[in-house]
Amino acid sequence: MRVQILTLNNVQIFGDMAVSALPNSYRSRLSDMLNNSRNFIVLTDVEIHQPGQPLTQMSSLCINKPAIAFLCEAEVTPTSSQTLETDPVSVSAS
Repeated sequence: MRVQILTLNNVQIFGDMAVSALPNSYRSRLSDMLNNSRNFIVLTDVEIHQPGQPLTQMSSLCINKPAIAFLCEAEVTPTSSQTLETDPVSVSAS
């Protein structure tokens, strides 16, 4: 699940958080991850946006839960590496 985090010092973080696909299992919801006894949340494929700083990317990051001001599921937007569907009206047959 791709999540968006805003920290107490105004750093915006996007990353993938592992959640279980089983409906009633431990770690199956975002709230389960926030309310468990662990002090950190582990993210992979991380992008860090800091005001006035260039984008920072890293493969993984551990975030201390008390440093989180806001956390939600991120909206997924297509990137240049993803294939977009072509509008069938604009494609000409040869």
